[in-house]
Amino acid sequence: MDSIKPLAPSRSVSKSKHRKRWNKERREKMERLKTDMVEIGEGQKRIREGQREIRQKFEEIESECRSLKEETMNIAKQSDYNQVRINLMFSILKAREDNNFAHADHLTGLLRLVKFPSPFLFLILGFRIR
Repeated sequence: MDSIKPLAPSRSVSKSKHRKRWNKERREKMERLKTDMVEIGEGQKRIREGQREIRQKFEEIESECRSLKEETMNIAKQSDYNQVRINLMFSILKAREDNNFAHADHLTGLLRLVKFPSPFLFLILGFRIR
């Protein structure tokens, strides 16, 4: 009975090979994960850069919109100013046509006073045209 040989190799050899293979697979998996993490990090960096560029473009558009609104308001004020002056000139012509030279003189004086754009100039002065 002393000469009985085991049928299977010893368990320690099998565990050792299994452990080495498991460690190798684990290292390979860790390397793949590291590579994936680097790719994900680069993708996130590109996304952040894209968001920054979009934010910057949006701010530029907002700034341009503000300046266009301001310019539009200035044009509207100038248009109102011009309309007041034109109405005043027509009133002067009408007063002259009606031989009301005192009124025409008064309106001419008002025309000289109109130095700033204000559609409410006549409300302030308490005067009505026509």
